[in-house]
Amino acid sequence: MRHRFARGLLNEILKATRLEKLTLLLPFIVAIIDAEIFYYSITRKEELIIMFSGFVLFLSVLEIIAVLEEIKMYVERARRKEEIEERLMKIAKTIENPMVKRLIDEFLKEYEGYSSQEIYPIACRIIDLLKKG
Repeated sequence: MRHRFARGLLNEILKATRLEKLTLLLPFIVAIIDAEIFYYSITRKEELIIMFSGFVLFLSVLEIIAVLEEIKMYVERARRKEEIEERLMKIAKTIENPMVKRLIDEFLKEYEGYSSQEIYPIACRIIDLLKKG
């Protein structure tokens, strides 16, 4: 319970694509370099460098937060898509000779909170899979 946020964040990072993991790694590298410059400027008592390096370090932390939020949104979209796909497949198996419009209508009758624009491409893919297999 205490570490739910950290575990959830770690799970989302592990489910992210390689490109997203790379885009998360780069801001950490930049933040570490910025922190080193900030520390150096503090030990040398150079106020101008402290101010600028502190600002750049702040921007690096904001970038890390933005990348984490983007990964979170990607994982949520992927989970929602998988959920829709499972539900559509279940409905498609109950309908004899399913068509896209009928499949979408049945889905929207059974489940609320979805739009037909969100369901349409998944329904087309499922119909295509059923016809091939």
